[in-house]
Parts: sequence; structure tokens; C-alpha cells
Amino acid sequence: MARATAEAAVKEAVPGVVKPFGLQLSPAMFALACLVVIQAASYAVWRLFVDPKVGVWKFYPQPFNVYLFWGILVLVFIGFNCGMAGFTKIKQPASGLLATAITIVLSFAIPGILIFGYGKFDPAFSPVKFAGHGAAGLIVLIGFYGFGVPATGMGGWPWSDKLQQPLAGIAQIFMGAVLTVVGYLALIYPTVASWTAPDKALMSLPTALGWFYACIVSWLTTFQVLDNWPWSAFGSRAKVAFAALLGNLVGGTVIYFGFLALLKDVLIPSDALAKIGGAINLWPAQLGVWIVFWLIFWPNIAGNVPTSLSPGVNRLVRFGITWGLGILSFVVYMHWFAGNVLHEAAIIPGFGGDPLCWVDLLNYVMLIFVCYFGFYGLVKKQA
Repeated sequence: MARATAEAAVKEAVPGVVKPFGLQLSPAMFALACLVVIQAASYAVWRLFVDPKVGVWKFYPQPFNVYLFWGILVLVFIGFNCGMAGFTKIKQPASGLLATAITIVLSFAIPGILIFGYGKFDPAFSPVKFAGHGAAGLIVLIGFYGFGVPATGMGGWPWSDKLQQPLAGIAQIFMGAVLTVVGYLALIYPTVASWTAPDKALMSLPTALGWFYACIVSWLTTFQVLDNWPWSAFGSRAKVAFAALLGNLVGGTVIYFGFLALLKDVLIPSDALAKIGGAINLWPAQLGVWIVFWLIFWPNIAGNVPTSLSPGVNRLVRFGITWGLGILSFVVYMHWFAGNVLHEAAIIPGFGGDPLCWVDLLNYVMLIFVCYFGFYGLVKKQA
């Protein structure tokens, strides 16, 4: 995601051209510096608004989560569907500040309308006990795929073939809205609505969340580090688009069951597993969100190395690096970072936390830094 934006932002100035503003760093130091910036900015936000023990304002997990999730989705609208149309004509850091301000406003306004407007008519979206915050936030789970895939794996098809930005982006947003509504009504709404029983839903809420997040992992794995393979082998743009849209649902199903086995047999202690119980079906999302962080970081910040080997080997190595870092990050977070640094509740002594909150904050800050600010203040030297 945002690879074109990222590449443009990090090109070094040529002789006779004013060098871009920022600290000039080697590719490795550039990636490390970006990681430090993302972690530091995210932790500052955490200490101000989230930390359940020492935060200035303790909004954990709600209402912080709903506004965080919607912020990510608005960023997808502006950065990917619309390709930063209009903002690229404004110099940094004004462009980034304006885009961030608009994103924050919309991330409060849209769920606010759902919770405090529509919530008066539908108990599922009522603000009482943050029920509506949870229901509104879950729209983003479906929407991240519904709005993200058209701009990435589907290559903007068919709108980018006929329309220019911002019209192509607006068309993608309407398409994404249809996909999101269908997915939400099929998977999520029956599990939170007052008029239905849980056994009437296609799958339980934990299963729906875990499975669909596994589909997101499939989408970002194939697009970000596998060069949209295997969907790119399907031929025409239309075939590639449909393969990406539907194929990641199949790939996500395989990933979901693989994650469940890994979590149950290796990553989660037996005592914690007993306490989690049936909610274990949600946990592919808790593992998947860490892998998603590295799937976004690696191509946009680390240069998607390696790039000089054969295409198949490049993809295999990137896959191993990003998934390996994701699994390692999950282990460190659950066994130490969540409890000792973020002060999240333990499931059992020495194991606890909610990765979906912290890691989505990391993803949000990272995407703002990459897409909106173009790494403002840091410049990657050409290798």
C-alpha cells in the first residue's frame, strides 16, 4: 500500500535540484529511524489517551478503538482510493497536517452519526455501555478489505481505466461501500442485532472476526510482498481483479485454520488457552494484526528487500521475513510488552494484552507518516 507514494517520497535529489528536507540516511538506518518514529509517536498517543493505568485520559478500549479504526478507514479513502488527490499540490508539512486534520474530524464524525444518530433507532448502535462503539468499529474490519482491495489487488479496475482522480477514487469508494455493507450484513450485524439470535448468524462473532482478519492477511501478503501473486497470473485486468477479490477469501480460510493450530499448539500457554475458551476463534486476528504491521512496513519503508534475486526467491524471502517478524512481535508483546509497558490486563501472569488496539495504532501512525507526510524529516539515500 502507498508504494508509489513512498518511492516518490524517498528519492534523493539529483545535482542541480534542491535536496529534500530531512536527515539523509542509508536504507537500513532510514527504516530503523522510521520504526523509532512510529513507535515513539504511537506510545505518546497511548500515554495520553489510552493507557489504562497511567494514561492522562483513559479511553481504553472504548471509545478510543472506534475512532482509531475509523481513522484508518478514512485514511484508506484519502490515501489509496483517491490517491491523495488535491493534497499533492500542497507543500509539506502543510499537506500532511491538513490531511491528518480532515482524517481525525471524519473519524469522529462518521461513527458519531452512527452511534448518536442511528443509535437512537437501533439498539445495536446505542451508546449505552459502548455497544454502538463496538458495532460501529466492526464496520471498519469489513471496510478495510472492502475499500482496500479495489485500490490495491484489483488495481483500481474498472474505474481507473475510464476515470481520473478524484472521480476514480470516488467510484472505488462507492464500490467499497457496497462490498462493506454486504459483508457487514452477512457476517457482523446478525451477531450484534437485537432482533436475531446468535444461532441465526452465519458464524459466531469471534469466528467472523478471526476468519475475516485472516482474509486481510491473505490480501496484504499477496499484494505487498508477493507482487500480487498468484492473482497477477490470471491474465487480463478484469480476471486479476476478480481473482484478488475472491481468491483472498479462500487464502484467508487456509490462513485462519493455520493460525488457529499455531496459536493453540505453540503460541498460547495452556492455562491462557483454557481461560480464553471459545473466544480462541478471534485470535487469528490478534496474531494477524502483527503480521499486517510488518506487511505494510516492509514494502513502504524497508524497500521490500530483497529485489535483486529471482521473482520467486524475492517473494519467498519477503514472506519469511514479514511473517517471522509478525509472529516474533506477537510473542514479545503478549509475554512482556503489553503488561509491562502498555499496562494492559493479563490473561494469566506473564501473558496478556489486546494486540488489535496497540498494533492498529501503530498501523495508523505509520500510514499517516508514509502517505500523508511522505516521511517528512527523513530522507532515504539511494543504495
